[in-house]
Amino acid sequence: MPLFNRRRQLPSDQFSRAEGNAMIPRWTRPPERNTYDWIKMFSKSPRLSVVERIASDLSFATGKLYVVGSDGEESEITRHSFLNFWAQPNPLHEFSAAALWRLEEIYLLLKGEGYFVIEKDPAGRPAELWPVPTHWVMMTPYLGHPYYTVKTTSGSIMEVSVDDMFVMKDINPLDPFLRGLGQAEAIADEVEIDEYAAQFQKRFFYNDATPNIIVSMPGSSDEQRKRFRAEWLERFKGVFKSHGIATTGGDISIQKVAESMKDMDMVNGRTFIRNATLEHFGVPREIMGITESSNRATSEAAQYIYAQNVLMPRLRRREEAINQQLLPMFGEGLLWRYDDIVPRNQEFDKMKGIDGWNAGLLTKDEARELLDMPPAEVGGDVYKTTFSDIYMRANEDPASVSSSMANLQYGDPATTETGGAEEIDVEEPPADPDAVEITAFGGKQKKSVSLRAIIRSEDAAARQSTTAFEIATMKYFREQARRIGSALGATEKASSTAWDALKRYITETGQVDREAWEALTEEQRKALMDEFVGSLIDWPNETDVLNKVFEPLWKEAYTAGAKQTQELYGLRGVQRPELISTAKLRGGRRVTNVTQTTKDAIARIVADGIENGDSTQVMADSIMQEMNTNEKRARLIAQQETMTSLSTGQYDMMVNAGAQTKTWHHMSITPDYRRDHRRMDGETVPIDAKFSNGLRFPRDPDGPADEVINCRCVCTPNF
Repeated sequence: MPLFNRRRQLPSDQFSRAEGNAMIPRWTRPPERNTYDWIKMFSKSPRLSVVERIASDLSFATGKLYVVGSDGEESEITRHSFLNFWAQPNPLHEFSAAALWRLEEIYLLLKGEGYFVIEKDPAGRPAELWPVPTHWVMMTPYLGHPYYTVKTTSGSIMEVSVDDMFVMKDINPLDPFLRGLGQAEAIADEVEIDEYAAQFQKRFFYNDATPNIIVSMPGSSDEQRKRFRAEWLERFKGVFKSHGIATTGGDISIQKVAESMKDMDMVNGRTFIRNATLEHFGVPREIMGITESSNRATSEAAQYIYAQNVLMPRLRRREEAINQQLLPMFGEGLLWRYDDIVPRNQEFDKMKGIDGWNAGLLTKDEARELLDMPPAEVGGDVYKTTFSDIYMRANEDPASVSSSMANLQYGDPATTETGGAEEIDVEEPPADPDAVEITAFGGKQKKSVSLRAIIRSEDAAARQSTTAFEIATMKYFREQARRIGSALGATEKASSTAWDALKRYITETGQVDREAWEALTEEQRKALMDEFVGSLIDWPNETDVLNKVFEPLWKEAYTAGAKQTQELYGLRGVQRPELISTAKLRGGRRVTNVTQTTKDAIARIVADGIENGDSTQVMADSIMQEMNTNEKRARLIAQQETMTSLSTGQYDMMVNAGAQTKTWHHMSITPDYRRDHRRMDGETVPIDAKFSNGLRFPRDPDGPADEVINCRCVCTPNF
């Protein structure tokens, strides 16, 4: 007789045939004797609450139905009879899909077996699922008997074909053909010990007539013992007489009968069993609501470990069982896939998206997906490359594009065999529409310079400084967020927090007393808000810190601007200016504005939180969220500080070189350009004079913010 039957058959055929597979069991297995008691223990023991947690978290897992084409490509199906069955697998309202899969998972964890009876429609497709408790399955299929014998609580017995039973089983390593082995069974002793400890404590308070001590009085009469007890009760009974000192004459011996809970170390013992149970299932303590010695980082790590190591393997096994036992009844080529339930690390995805885009490894849409942003309406399938900031489509080859660009600039010379020299028609290049003339010596000498070349030269000079400014600003914001979080009590335990400034208006539940707050005048509210924000951190020191961070970067960008102007206009032999003091950049004023913007944002969040009735914890979380999303703000600050310092260096270099006049050129192509800057295009004034808008040069640090922020105009000198 062959050991294995290589031809795939229905499960019922495997048990019906007397030959063909030597591994089919020849006898059945009843449930173990303690199956009922063990399942009943689930409703009594808090140690098995971890089973409820795992089963409940898996019960609402969502998925998608796919059809697999002949080429292996999977396409999602949104309308199918299986999806209708999946949405309502049982006509009884209490047996919803989530309730049934929760029950299935409980049986699997406790006893390693889970059963559903499959009711089919006339077409042979599953129409209903009916749960079968593990202890109801009295007999499993064996050779010649392809049926499960199910005995219900009413005493009726059903024979269910293996083709009509959905089965999941945690296989017992001792014998795979035995009944299943539940993961929880390995800690049955620990669970029982904890249950006995709980019953002991219950008896302690319930009074089971077991005395703590026995007092022996040899040779005493009943009358003497009664008198001793009465005197004892008279002296020590009652709240105000407890824990007194008793004395007596004669021979008395005291025998201890029961152990106290303190002597038995009940608290530590039950805590140890709790931790051992969680370790057995691989569930972090934070998942069960145990937050001692826990913080936000450990909580997020616990969620990831729990989903990745505990939930996903069990979900994939259920997915496999569905694809093998249920979906084939609905037709071929169908595939059920559960959605990934592992929580994403948003900070990591954010870093990966930005770094991948900047490095040219991800398309714009791929990076936006990692940032939880919708695809770009136009130009989403492009990479950002590292050469000259060229943008290419995803299907283009970077090497060929680079080669083509090189050929455009440096064409291969024609060979003598082709007579290339005679075949090339040399034409005068067209005039550059963006070119301007730089005059010298009263107009006797002229030099043509492209405005676009000036912009590219500025961008090249600013790139390194902008990156340095952005990194330094983000580091400063992170450190500032940490200091603010500490003051709010959001990142560490503290004896006092900034909320103490508002403690007269905060209830014990952490809510702001709306009535008391609304009773204040607008001036009083503003004063309290200023006091709260001012008490968070040392704001003047914050300004000093940012000034010290920016000072070397200002000097670096200033020098880059002076050098760029020297090279662009060929100002050889002219000494470049040095930034002796950063005061001329007016950086301190802008740094103060940065600090004030942060204070205003915090005050706005708290004011809105009070208006919405939020707790102090919710408001603290909102403040920290605001402080941790400063990337865009840091980028804007970096660009502005770089261009301001760069422009000042450019202007000082022009003055040092002896420029007599200067000309303003409007370069913005955006629809929201400044109208006065457009009007000034071509305006020429003496080198030390101001233009008609009050600026000495574009991005003048002495100018107002509405005239300098994001300005891309250009100033050219005339000597």
